Amino acid sequence: MDGLVTSDRYLAVEVIPFEDAWITSSSHSHVSFELKYLRDLFRQCEEESLVFGFVHNHPGGFPDFSNTDEENERTLLKALTNRNGSDIHFVAMLWTNKTWMARIRHGQIPAATQPAKHILVLSRPLKMFGYRESTTGDEDLLARQAAAFGQPFVDKLASLRVGVVGAGGTGSPTVMLLARAGVGELVVIDNDKLEKSNLNRVRGAGVSDVGKNKARILQDVIASLQLPTRVAAFESLVDQDPIAVDALSSCDVVFGCTDDQIGREVLNTALYVYAQTYIDIGLGGQITEDGEGQPYLRYHYGRVSTILPESGECLFCQDVIKDVWIRHQYALRENPRMAATEARERYLVGGGEQAPGVGPFTSAVADYGVATLFDLIKPFRRFPGELRRDLFKIDFVKMELRSNQEKNDVECVYCRQREYLVVREKYRLNRPTLGKPSAAL
Repeated sequence: MDGLVTSDRYLAVEVIPFEDAWITSSSHSHVSFELKYLRDLFRQCEEESLVFGFVHNHPGGFPDFSNTDEENERTLLKALTNRNGSDIHFVAMLWTNKTWMARIRHGQIPAATQPAKHILVLSRPLKMFGYRESTTGDEDLLARQAAAFGQPFVDKLASLRVGVVGAGGTGSPTVMLLARAGVGELVVIDNDKLEKSNLNRVRGAGVSDVGKNKARILQDVIASLQLPTRVAAFESLVDQDPIAVDALSSCDVVFGCTDDQIGREVLNTALYVYAQTYIDIGLGGQITEDGEGQPYLRYHYGRVSTILPESGECLFCQDVIKDVWIRHQYALRENPRMAATEARERYLVGGGEQAPGVGPFTSAVADYGVATLFDLIKPFRRFPGELRRDLFKIDFVKMELRSNQEKNDVECVYCRQREYLVVREKYRLNRPTLGKPSAAL
């Protein structure tokens, strides 16, 4: 995509233990095996558009891929290309000295290897291996972060590709915070153009930017600041643009900063299908009038939801999105002038809370959202027992933090049944309107 270096992202969708019967000999420094037992797996890779990976360890502690590994990988790659053709990828992973290493080979260039940018394990905290290590001087841009969290923290952020859907009141400060924090790559998606009334809360924008796309404004601002972060911008709706979905699927972490119910449903599905860390931020509240007829905030809060593919309740179970709200939004797209009475007659109810869109509140919840990513990489928060890690709210009126009770819906197809977890896609996110995924074309 324009703005970012071409990069493939590989997901572990199925792990098949290597059976003893397949091995002809092994020691602390080598393993030999029969290829005939792997041919059914080669066929499965071809039929399901999967990549074959070979994972092993070095019990003797040899710190890198060995000459024996080289021979085994070339043997496997040759067998794969003979069976599935030369237009294939092969992933080799090694566990040694309590760390992961990985490299990729391509069938058309069997002798060449490409080291993985990093290996990311989606847990709490996130575990990253193989990232590029660097040093930070006292006067460097990220010196204060290195002093607070350590140099590995800085290097891990630099290795991440982060997606942000929504570039408005919460999305624009999120993007700017991530860029200034040293995140290596950003994918920013927003279909809206800047309006003058947005200027009180959209970071980086000025009067001259009115009428421009919000995502592209942020891309230009970050470039003008000469920050090391690379940015790809998309003027798109994620439920309609297959190219934007492909860009999103390449991200390690995704921030949802949209009030679009349909978009949130797509992101809720994508976090499971594409095995991503997902942080959704939003605001809610109620505006009423005082005794003199002046508006005031009866209550107002920010919300941070943090969902991993195998931990945390999904957006449906957190009551952030609901089917009836999504149906209402689809109906409004078909008929933007639909009256409230007609919506009620069709049993369509709009969702969400009143959110006045005032800068200090939108920026504050963005701060909490980005700090949540920091905490996932290098834990520093001490949560009280009543506060959930996957959902907490910042009450701007009462000045307190709180969480709703967990729903614990054992029938939920997302966070309990996990029916979407790295599911095979016939279409992108199994939505026919988004077309077939690029790997299957």
